[in-house]
Amino acid sequence: MRVTILTNGPGELWGWVRPVASELRKRGHSISLWLLPCPFSSGHEREAASLLGVDKLEGPSSASTTWSEIANENTDCIIQAGGDISFGLRMSKSAKAPLTVYSYRHRKNIPSAKLLTAYHEQVNLESVTAIGDLVKDSVKMDITPQALSSWDWYKDNSPRILILPGSRPKIRAIVIKWICQLRDNITKLIPNARIRSLFPQFMPEYEINIWRKEGLNPIRAGAGVAMNNSDYAITQPGTNNFEMMHSGLPGLVTAPEKFLAYMPVSGVANILTRIPIVGNIIRRKALIHTVRKWNGFISLPNRTFQKNILVEMWGNVTPAMIAERVKRDIDDTEGLKAVRDELLRLSGDYGAASRICDIATGKGDTL
Repeated sequence: MRVTILTNGPGELWGWVRPVASELRKRGHSISLWLLPCPFSSGHEREAASLLGVDKLEGPSSASTTWSEIANENTDCIIQAGGDISFGLRMSKSAKAPLTVYSYRHRKNIPSAKLLTAYHEQVNLESVTAIGDLVKDSVKMDITPQALSSWDWYKDNSPRILILPGSRPKIRAIVIKWICQLRDNITKLIPNARIRSLFPQFMPEYEINIWRKEGLNPIRAGAGVAMNNSDYAITQPGTNNFEMMHSGLPGLVTAPEKFLAYMPVSGVANILTRIPIVGNIIRRKALIHTVRKWNGFISLPNRTFQKNILVEMWGNVTPAMIAERVKRDIDDTEGLKAVRDELLRLSGDYGAASRICDIATGKGDTL
């Protein structure tokens, strides 16, 4: 069977599409992967997608080019895992192929598509079905004998802290000095702390060297291995929040106001953010709107389950403030264990990739 997958940003590509593509390959299907235009892209989506073993890779291109070319796709079924749903609907109509859409939150009912999500807590429409988190399957893919044997954390009892700078090179280049300050503040309060910066496997070597020269101990490793062997993580809102949950890794999710000007915004508003002064106003309103919509939460696990699980610090926060909170958490060993246990309890079952493939290809439960 010919299966087409549509996706956009780095989190969706690596966390959602990777396990789905692996499952489809095991079943002998032909896979066509389309990278849709995305304001949250890292710029390395095509390199990452080339590692997934698909039969055809398209994009990323401009929205107009993608809109034109997507109508020419010849396929038997479509799985959309991220990106503007209008592209999936256009392909479904032109190819006369069924559309299955996976998202953490569906904005509206689409009678012509099968709508799937991860958790029952994310079901916001009667037409949406929870099948489990694809990111959990993705994390499991990282844990191989070769990966475990090549992983080298410190063997003493020092606190092992991961810093996750995100997937967007432009933002990483801007925050690196701030992260150096964060590291210095942490080591001042926790002299025996072991700190590493975790990056995806497709991060280019030249950028690794920049972080190495700054003494930030960069590593390219799968989250499933690195996180399982760590004690704490510091990151920003994104897919890696769920990687932490599935790995049982406590940590802190931060969104400093200092970097508000570099926050991407989805939709038409993203074009307006390029206007000086107006752009920051739009970003600030977008951030406040999003936070209010999720009852003040910014991390994905906290939003999903509407409770404080991962620590959150956003707004006017500094490296010193974050370091003080990290010190407090690291010292509270019983508290860290309770968080780890709660994350693993909420994580759910494996098998979302198999379920979405069954549904999309018409095998097994078709809803």
